[in-house]
Amino acid sequence: MKKKDNSFFAILFLKSVLMGTVNKLPGISGGLVALITGFYLEMINSLKKLDHKAIKLLLSLNFKKLDKEYNGYFLIIIFLGIIVSYFTTSQLLDVFFQSYELNVWSVFFGMILGSNFILILKIKKWNIKSFFLIGIGVLIGLLLTISEPLPENKNLYFIFFCGFISVCGMIIPGLSGSYLLIILGNFKLLLVDSVNSLYNSFLIIFGIKSDIYHDIELVKIVLIFALGSVSGLVLLSSILSFLITNFEKTINQLIIGFVFGSLFIVWPWNYTLESFNLSYQNLLLLLWILFGFLIVLIFNKYAKKY
Repeated sequence: MKKKDNSFFAILFLKSVLMGTVNKLPGISGGLVALITGFYLEMINSLKKLDHKAIKLLLSLNFKKLDKEYNGYFLIIIFLGIIVSYFTTSQLLDVFFQSYELNVWSVFFGMILGSNFILILKIKKWNIKSFFLIGIGVLIGLLLTISEPLPENKNLYFIFFCGFISVCGMIIPGLSGSYLLIILGNFKLLLVDSVNSLYNSFLIIFGIKSDIYHDIELVKIVLIFALGSVSGLVLLSSILSFLITNFEKTINQLIIGFVFGSLFIVWPWNYTLESFNLSYQNLLLLLWILFGFLIVLIFNKYAKKY
């Protein structure tokens, strides 16, 4: 095992920032980045060890024992990297959503398609079971699509649930936690608006700026979301790693069907009054979809390499 000196933790921090950033993009999971950059297995094994004793050690600031028994420094650096990524990425996404919303949704759509395409390529042998599982996934996705679209929901119990479920993308390579948030209707609220509001609150508290917008309700929301995410990461890591280890093909096939069935939710033209036709604007959006598709293929190429 590589010696864990300052340079190791510095590189791990940068990898964690990248993982957290990518996890906010629908179609690519943070777990895939952890896999590519070489700390996925240690992260999953360390998360599986966490229990109430680890929380007590953390609250008592007994970092030495926490590191010895739970690989504490390793996990703390990962959590810090993810937190930093949320602030930096949310600022960029906010700018893009304000000025290029249709382009953003087009890239997201392409990334989700690319992710599904890669999962399809993983199926080396097609049989009745494969089609059946994909069909079940499609049915679940379609039920979500034809149902009343989930609106933005600020209920704190629902926010906690969103955080709890969205961390699946960090544990299961190929499943995008951000895509789940889009389906739940809270992508922009949780990954852009609330994070930016917390960021602005820090700027106001430290006297850096005083004329910027921040919403106390949104600050509360992002804290509850973070609590749900940490809870999900700790409680689901053992279950999800067991499932992905023992039933990877089954899970991948269900995800393929689910994504195909629910794709209309992220169809870019849902966010414009203009219908889909071969206009100049729509041809540009198709190019952005292709761009998103290619991004995922490039990530997958490096995943295979490592």
